[in-house]
Amino acid sequence: GELEAAVKLAGEITASGRITDCLFLGIGGSSLGPLSLLASLPERRSNQIRFHFCENPDALDWKSTLSDLRPSSTLVCAVTKSGTTFETMAQTLLALDWLGPNLWKSNVVVITDPEKGDLGAFARAQGLRTLSIAPSIGGRFSIFTPVGFFPMALAGLKPEEFLAGARTVRDFVEKSTTDLAHFEKNPLFRLADEFIRHYPARPIHVCMPYSNRLKQLGAWFVQLWGESLGKDGKGFTPLAAVGATDQHSVLQLLRDGPDDKITLVLKIDDLGEEVKIPSPQGTTAMAAFRLLQGHSLQELLTVEYRATAQVLAKRGRPNLTISLDRLDEKSMGALYFMFSVLTSFTGTLWGVNPFDQPGVEEGKVYTRDALSAHL
Repeated sequence: GELEAAVKLAGEITASGRITDCLFLGIGGSSLGPLSLLASLPERRSNQIRFHFCENPDALDWKSTLSDLRPSSTLVCAVTKSGTTFETMAQTLLALDWLGPNLWKSNVVVITDPEKGDLGAFARAQGLRTLSIAPSIGGRFSIFTPVGFFPMALAGLKPEEFLAGARTVRDFVEKSTTDLAHFEKNPLFRLADEFIRHYPARPIHVCMPYSNRLKQLGAWFVQLWGESLGKDGKGFTPLAAVGATDQHSVLQLLRDGPDDKITLVLKIDDLGEEVKIPSPQGTTAMAAFRLLQGHSLQELLTVEYRATAQVLAKRGRPNLTISLDRLDEKSMGALYFMFSVLTSFTGTLWGVNPFDQPGVEEGKVYTRDALSAHL
């Protein structure tokens, strides 16, 4: 039902032909999932609606973003699981004032808890269009709810294929849980066990995709890994990097710095049509140009990835590689769900609840108290 509702609403909005931009208001899991997903698949989009993710209540950024938009052609999508997230609520109030009440019903979509929270209550009272986040799903896993489905469909991507990719991982995991012997052979279970075993010596995990398209996925991983597992005096410190760019920055640290890190490398096997490196007249006499002649950018990036893996392995620095066949909705659905399952396994094995965030909630209480003191 959630998928169908999100796709139907996105279809109605795009069919109107009025919307050119989407101002997406959310923070943490309500934003990092769709932001990283849309960034990974720009070539597969079938329309040109521009997305503007406003995560931080930064006044300068807010004014700069709105200066390039027109209220009549902008869809405001406000996302908060609780319906009371202060950063998102503040930006929603500003966006509603900017739109004016005549545009609320046509230019606003609210994604929140179906029953609880002030934002949902306001939306229902004003007759605004809403989509629901199942109460049992936390924000950092909400990519598999309308939080992910709606912007995907609005961008002209295929959320059905995204879910199909997730199901391939789910089905694989379910087959391995039929008995304990099979379950312990599940690579995600074994990887979780290895992470915990290495924890005393290597508590830092570096997520390093070899693709600019997956750069924002690193930010999503940082929240997922840090917020899910950082409890009860336990937790890994997640860092985001991107290859081959950061071979010229953090690789030196990974190789010769403290042996306290595990590197997770992501690579894509099929990048489509190759981009060949040319050999203009006059360059063949130069050694560096001769080495590059006849190769492609894809080959160069692959060689760079192998060099990193070889450097780390030679120094005894633990690393692993996750390969995607290609960049499409199905492969990304499998990747996001794989990380979600890995997080669940790791927390469960470690005796940590991977689905709550008491530290975040305590911060909200302090923010509420501070705001109340000035009323």
